[in-house]
Formats: sequence, C-alpha cells, structure tokens
Amino acid sequence: MFVKQILRDMNKASLLQCLCFLIAISAFFALSSPAFITSVNVVNILTASSVIGLMAVGSTFVIASGAIDLSTAAIMALASVVCAWTAQNLHLSGLPSICVATAVGGLCGVVTGLLINLTRAPSFIITLGMLSIYRALAYILTGGIPIYGLDEGITKIAEAQWLGLSFPALIMLGGMLAGYLILTRTRFGTHTLLLGDNPAASQAMGLQVPRLRLAIFALAGCLSGLAGFIFMARTNSGDPTAGMNYELIAITAVVLGGANLFGGRAAIPGTLAGILCLGVLQNGLNLMAISTFYQTLFVGVVLILASFLRRVGPEQ
Repeated sequence: MFVKQILRDMNKASLLQCLCFLIAISAFFALSSPAFITSVNVVNILTASSVIGLMAVGSTFVIASGAIDLSTAAIMALASVVCAWTAQNLHLSGLPSICVATAVGGLCGVVTGLLINLTRAPSFIITLGMLSIYRALAYILTGGIPIYGLDEGITKIAEAQWLGLSFPALIMLGGMLAGYLILTRTRFGTHTLLLGDNPAASQAMGLQVPRLRLAIFALAGCLSGLAGFIFMARTNSGDPTAGMNYELIAITAVVLGGANLFGGRAAIPGTLAGILCLGVLQNGLNLMAISTFYQTLFVGVVLILASFLRRVGPEQ
C-alpha cells in the first residue's frame, strides 16, 4: 500500500508539471496569436492530435509493462493501406472499414507479441525489425502509390461533429477514457504495471507473462489500426508513407506525461497532457508562420527543456 501511494503521488506530481508546461506554452501562443484561443482552433488541435493520441494510449500500456514498441506507426500505415484497398474493392464503408483497420492492427500486434515471447529478445529489437517489415508490406501492397478515391461514407466520418467536437477528436478522447479505466480499474491494468515494475515478482505470483505481453501488444496494435483508419479518412487515402516517425512522437508524449520508460509507472491523464503539449506546440508554431525547418528545432529544444524541468520533483 505504501508503494502504491508513492507511485500515485509521483504520477500526480508529473501530471501537474506537464499541465504547468501546457498552460505556459498555451499562454505564450495566446498572446502571440489571437486565433489560437478560439474554440475552432481548440477543436483543430484535438483533431490533429487524434492519430498520435490513439497510438500514445497503446504505447502507454507497452511502456507501463517495461517494453517499447517502435512499430506502431508502421502498423498504422499498413492498416490504412489494407483498409483503403478493401474499401475500394469490397465496397466497404463506415463501421466495416473501422473493423478492418482495427483487426489488421490487432493482428500485427499479436505477431509482434508472439515474436517477443518466442525469441525472448528485447522488445526494442523485435519492434524495430517489425517496423521495417510492416512498412515494407504497406509499400508492396500499394506499389508505393497511395490509394485515393475512397467512398464518401468514409471521408464524411472524419468530417462529422458531435457536441462541437470532430469524430477523430471524440474517438481519441474515448480511447483515452477507455485506456484510463482499463489501466486503473481492471486486473489487466494492475498486472501490466506489475510486470513493468518487477517481472520476476510477476512470474513468482503466477502471472502468465507471455499471455499478458501478447494481450498488451495486441491492444497497442488495435489502437494503431484505429489510428490508421482516422488518418485514412482524414486524408482520403491509404498512404504507405503515413505516420513517419509518429511512433517516436507517441513515445515522447507518454514519457512527457510522467511514465517511467523502464516500466511500472504510467498514467493515461499524463499521456493526454503530453499529447496536448505537443499538439499545442505544433499548432502555435503554425499560427506564428514559423518554417517547418525551425519547428523541428523548437519542438526538440522545448521537449528536452520540459523533460529536464519535470525532473525537478520526484525521482524518476
């Protein structure tokens, strides 16, 4: 109980620091550009963050278990390509397309988890290899040419709104809520954190570690597949180049939100705060008409600074 209380306090402190950073950069951009603080722009930030946000939820579980997944963006691209192909050739629309993309992502996650269990190699190495394989499959299936011209039923999903929020933003927020409940209210979430905190103790307690790891990577794959559908619907294409380096941004958001990169500690509210920090930073720089070359520089500097400031508090 004492250890749980310490971890809970550390999560709260990390979340508070991330929120302070978010407020600070939001205030700066609000003063720099009147358009930043409008309701339309807030919806734009949430919508633009939806794809990486869903991937970050999956990465939260993977990182909490003491692993790392570098293949999430490649899975997202492959899922969008397969979904676009089936939508065109099988005339799928709406919910069936969402199911296809999610199933493709989940299957990729299962394959990755199985390989980690069978080889017992570090997840970093396996997922780095799968990143190349999944991305190559996306190129092979399309010949390197994006699949354009999707059914209007798919593209309209990305444009739909409810309560002033876009469908992609609602899906991301729904994924965050579901992830929070799973991580904090279920045995699966408790076992995931325990696996990351002490793998040896997890096995000694009788946890089926290979099965748990498989479920974790399957969950991350499903969320990446769903992100692939959103990306496809928003761009009206299944693009094999989609999401280049998105996996690194998702991991950055998770760690920025207070997760321990070595496992055992992670929180979905922190992940959401980390995603919003990155979304606000990107949006604000765009409104200030900062060149994309300098944006990359600013993002790197600010993230390093934010990570350093987050160390002023509980020891990571």
